[in-house]
Amino acid sequence: MPVAIKNLTARPLFVSLNSGTNLRLSSGEVAGQVPDVELKNNSKIEKLISQRAIAVESQTKKAIGGTRDQASRRIRARRG
Repeated sequence: MPVAIKNLTARPLFVSLNSGTNLRLSSGEVAGQVPDVELKNNSKIEKLISQRAIAVESQTKKAIGGTRDQASRRIRARRG
């Protein structure tokens, strides 16, 4: 399930993921659609969470914007 990572500090952060890639997050920036396997058993991320430097939230289809059917209904409703 994808997760969102938010920088809670006033400075930029580099977040190391399990795949070896790094996320650069500006102050208040949110990185969405990060696979949760990138965070499992990652001591650096656990440390950032314990320091309250980042917040991690799971994303569901509702949080992302609904299902495809709901989006197409909204588009059709706007067209009239």
